[in-house]
This record gives sequence, structure tokens and C-alpha cells, in this order.
Amino acid sequence: MARAAAKADRKKAAAKPKRQRLPYYNQSTDFTCGAASLLMAMKGLDPSTPFDRVHELQIWREANTVYMGAGHAGSSPYGIALAAWRRGFHAEIWLSHKGAILLDYQKKSEWRKAGKLMQDADAQSVRELALPIEVRKWDVADLAQARAEGAIPIVLVTTRAFHGDNTPHWLVFADSDDHQVYLNDPWISRNKGQTARFQTGRAATHAAFMNMAKYGPRQERAVVLIRGPHI
Repeated sequence: MARAAAKADRKKAAAKPKRQRLPYYNQSTDFTCGAASLLMAMKGLDPSTPFDRVHELQIWREANTVYMGAGHAGSSPYGIALAAWRRGFHAEIWLSHKGAILLDYQKKSEWRKAGKLMQDADAQSVRELALPIEVRKWDVADLAQARAEGAIPIVLVTTRAFHGDNTPHWLVFADSDDHQVYLNDPWISRNKGQTARFQTGRAATHAAFMNMAKYGPRQERAVVLIRGPHI
């Protein structure tokens, strides 16, 4: 009887789908989360993708149009999509509203104007390339379906849940199951004992993830779906 039960358990475990894991990249600066997330997505789709700091900073240089509270600018969904396309990948953008994102995060009027100007220009370039931009509501099931179809979602979140502060941040939706999502977070809070292994496929409940996947008083949401290749 015990032997039969053990055999049944093994069959059940074998039938369970294997969780998808993606290559992990630790962002090398506090402003390159978008670039690091795109590196992970591209590497997951094409193992020949350069996976180093030079490539990370090249992508950031192309995609940075969200002016942060202080210091260097971060990446917009439009900039990430364009950087992906230039490297042979297809991209699709889901947004909670039309136009530029995260303008409220920057308190300096001139920086807000510059960010809006460049995001609007990048959004126009995205449309000219016929990359989809969709204003829509989404949930874990939508991301899971996209992932099952071969896309790798890069998602805007707040760092509050994983790091204790409240900063807009990009990370990668690697996989999910009925209860949890698994995320590759490029930022490592070493003062909290985090490691690259800990931040690879880090689990969060569906509810916790949906709560962290929005930012600011407008509860802005953004996803960039990376697929490859477009040529």
C-alpha cells in the first residue's frame, strides 16, 4: 500500500509542469533596471545575446526617458520596446493610460517636460514600427498566457515589497502557477541579505504581485512583452 502511494506521488510530481527559469542579470547601477530586465528577456529568447555591463549601459543610454527624483534617468516602456526592436526582437506595450508615464515622480518642471517630450517622440517611433501599444487592464492570467505563448513580460513595479522603499522599478515575470508568480528582480538589496540566487525566480502571491505592479497616486501600470525575433 505504501509503495503504491509513493508511486502515485511520483506520478503526480512528474505531471506537474516544470517552472520556467530565465537567466539572471544583476543591474550594475541604481538606474539600469529596465536595461537589465531587457537583457534577461533577450537572453531567455536568444542565448547568444551579449550579457555584460557594456550592453546593459548601451541599452540604458537608448531607453532612459523617465527622469528620476535625483540623478540619472530611468527607462520608459517606449524606450525598452525600441531597444528590443533594434536588437531583432518584437515588443508590445500594455499601459494603464495613454502617453508618458511616471511624470508625477519628477518634481522639477523642466525635467517633467523633457521626459514627456522624449517619451512622446519614442511612442511615435514605436507606432511607426507598428509595435502594438494598448491601454488595457491585465492580470496574472494575461501575463501567464503571454508567457505560455513565448513572450517574456517586463513589468513596472514599486520596490516597496521586495526592498522596503518606494521607487519605480522594472523586473521580469519569469513564470507563474495557480498561487504564485516568479520574478527575476535585477536589484539586489545586499543590506537585507539578498543574493542573485534569491532574486532569481523570487516568488510572490498573485495578490501581492498585482499590488506591487503599479506605481504612484495614479496607480500607473506598464508591461513590455518581448518576443523574438521580428526579422
